[in-house]
Amino acid sequence: MSFGGYMMDFEKWCQGCLIRCFLWIDGKRIYFNARYFAPGQSINKSPVWDKTVYLMDDEQGQRLAYQFTDTLTNYVISLPIDNKERTIKVG
Repeated sequence: MSFGGYMMDFEKWCQGCLIRCFLWIDGKRIYFNARYFAPGQSINKSPVWDKTVYLMDDEQGQRLAYQFTDTLTNYVISLPIDNKERTIKVG
């Protein structure tokens, strides 16, 4: 799916994490999930940790998710695992 010229529905490896990103069901936010698996672990098993943030679905949020995936992944990695929902507004 393309939003503002960016392909927002993707799954890829970044910073040793499996990243999943897509437009959230509310149509206003982008879902960004990072899952870390131990070296050699099957991705079919539960990850060591799993963290999610939401970005506002605007030009800046789309750009952060697509063009600055590495930076956003580093930020998500640094977050504590506390099950709090986090929505990020860029700019």
